[in-house]
Amino acid sequence: MYFLIPLENILLEAITSLREPGGSDRASIALYIEEKYAAPLNLKKLLATKLKLLVANGTLTKVKHKYRIAPHSTFSETRSPLLALEGRQKDSSKSEKKAINILTKTQVDVELSKMKTMTAEEAAAAAARAVAEAEFAIAEAEKAAREADAAEAEAEAAKIFAKAAAKALKSRM
Repeated sequence: MYFLIPLENILLEAITSLREPGGSDRASIALYIEEKYAAPLNLKKLLATKLKLLVANGTLTKVKHKYRIAPHSTFSETRSPLLALEGRQKDSSKSEKKAINILTKTQVDVELSKMKTMTAEEAAAAAARAVAEAEFAIAEAEKAAREADAAEAEAEAAKIFAKAAAKALKSRM
């Protein structure tokens, strides 16, 4: 893939920048991306997949084949990634581990220089993405803690069952 920025961020940028009152359709989003970025040949397929994922996550809403950023996303109910900050990548499938790239000093400097030239709306959008990412990370941490507790309880139950089975086996002998 040619994108240095995660496709989710590019999609959100496109929808925000196009500012179409009823939402943006796939063709206008694709055109925006092709004009601003070096798009891969399979952009339309990638776009369809990512848009479907973002609608399923609650990040976007789809009405009459047009996409808008959801007015309020519920991060605690999501199962896959919603928003990623630039420089970070998230895998879309549940079975794969999430990879978080640690930014180098050069990447941080580039991001800071971008921030200095942002308009108020762009800064607000970036702040909203950062808040969304933080809320999602909290939800994921809570989910991981619940899964760890469940695994610990299951292991304890298995240990008790094994002891009972061993005791029953000894009593038969």
